[in-house]
Amino acid sequence: MNVPKLILILVACFFIGCKHSPNFDKQVWIDNPDVGDTSNPRAWMVEDVMKNHLRPGMSRKAVLDLLGKPYQEGIENRLPKGTKFPDSISFENEENLKPENSDKATDAINKFQKMYAKPVMLLRYPVGWSTIDPNFLIIKLNKKQLVEEFWVEQS
Repeated sequence: MNVPKLILILVACFFIGCKHSPNFDKQVWIDNPDVGDTSNPRAWMVEDVMKNHLRPGMSRKAVLDLLGKPYQEGIENRLPKGTKFPDSISFENEENLKPENSDKATDAINKFQKMYAKPVMLLRYPVGWSTIDPNFLIIKLNKKQLVEEFWVEQS
């Protein structure tokens, strides 16, 4: 391989590697709020945001100052952390995957959800895509509008 070709390859690798920074950049984050952007640079930053910038106990205002306006903000009914569906109604149970049983299992899951889910305040920030669905940084606030916990989930 000749030297100019090697230099060109190394320069190209450098620029490809520098396209997205894993470090949080507030301006880049705020400039890229689009949920439809499958190559959203937030995807590269979200780990740093969670590890080094978000903290339990932060105020809602501090989160908005840091990350800007969320894509969605509101109350959702969610199962408490660690709650699992009983095996009898779970779709991991092969019986529930059979066409003749799927409606019954779905109804049972919906009843379980209604019975045990609690209203929680969530902020959602789009952070890229998985194979076919968008991923969101979810920030859960308590009744005092303070961060309780945060995570990334597929929607």
